[in-house]
Amino acid sequence: MLSLLHLALRNLFAHRERVLLLLGITAAASGVIVAVSSLAAGVATAQREAVTTFLTGDLNVGGFFKVHPDSIAPVVGDAGKVRGVLEPQVPQGCYLRERGRSFALAGAGRRRTGSFLVGMDVASEKDSLARFRVASGRLEDLARPRTLAVSTTLAERLQVKTGDLATLFAQPVGGGRRNALDVEVVAITEKAGLLGESAGLLVSNETLRELDGFKPGSAGVLQVVCGDTPVDVDALGTSLRDSLRGAGFDVLPAANQSYAEKQMLLLREGWRGQKLDVSTWEDESSFMSFVTLGLTALAVLVSLVVLVLVVIGLFVALSVAVRERTREIGTLRAMGMQRRSVVALFMTEGLLLGFVGSALGVVVSSVLCVTLRGAVPLHEEIANLFFSGTLPLTPNVGLCVLAVVLVTVGAGVATFIPAARAASLTPRSAMESL
Repeated sequence: MLSLLHLALRNLFAHRERVLLLLGITAAASGVIVAVSSLAAGVATAQREAVTTFLTGDLNVGGFFKVHPDSIAPVVGDAGKVRGVLEPQVPQGCYLRERGRSFALAGAGRRRTGSFLVGMDVASEKDSLARFRVASGRLEDLARPRTLAVSTTLAERLQVKTGDLATLFAQPVGGGRRNALDVEVVAITEKAGLLGESAGLLVSNETLRELDGFKPGSAGVLQVVCGDTPVDVDALGTSLRDSLRGAGFDVLPAANQSYAEKQMLLLREGWRGQKLDVSTWEDESSFMSFVTLGLTALAVLVSLVVLVLVVIGLFVALSVAVRERTREIGTLRAMGMQRRSVVALFMTEGLLLGFVGSALGVVVSSVLCVTLRGAVPLHEEIANLFFSGTLPLTPNVGLCVLAVVLVTVGAGVATFIPAARAASLTPRSAMESL
């Protein structure tokens, strides 16, 4: 085996121009695979960060309350009892935060615009509050009563700035006249990709309860936030459902839908009272799954096309090499080299080309991805789609290893037929080629 490896290396060094060309092809292939995979992974990471900042925790325990069958509110009436069930099961490294869910109409002068309303407890937000991109003002000021933060889009529609007054309108549970609340704009938040209008209005939980007429002690949703701590949210969700049912709560079955989609479906059902819902961040952002699924499909498609091109290119180049090396192959066969050894020799050359070229391409592509990450500004439409104002590239070891393996295997596949053709040559071929 060592002698074949030594002979393969000598053959490669003897044909430097062809080898450099093939190394360039395999390096480009692996580099493209790493680049598109890093983009898909980076967008997925940016999307998760945006979703878990604006809308959801890693795991959510929310509720739906119906005063009568024709009205519904996204609220947990006895949040203290629910919290008592959740707190002992919060994984180490995670924490529990309370958010409010609602929909409100915001007005300033004669201008009106509607948006989802998110309530938050500034004291329990921890690091997540810092992940909001603030254009002006301070989100910490939401701790004051009757204050509001609006997105840049809504601020433009309402023509308000920090320090201005606005009015929030909301329909209380059970119908009746709309509630109105005058609030002060204390911050303007920048858009978060496709979530720009999904959390356009931010208030404190106390302000949300006052606006919607919820009783003290109620909550919209209790969210388990884990950040970088690895947690199996599906297993934890199943455990929490069982615990909540054991505590006497009526819990909805798992469903891959956002709370707004569930609310519309539950509104059609003829029941009264309280039902709880346990959902993951993927459930709550299911309406945006087309972004990551599309980019993943694109990465797979590009990788397949690149691999096909590599296989075709190497096949053509190595087929020509076999024809040019007829005398060499015939001489080796005349000296007693077996057919399988000839196949092994050419396969070794192809695999070496694939491995060295792909490894070089992976290193160069990874360095470029790390260098360009966060340094390339994106156009607004693309930034909205990618949930990032700059190019989100996240290479990782797994993707790099996969690229090397795929390109090396592709090189081996491309080498097999030329290697078999070389093994079919007889010692007489060396004499005929003289």
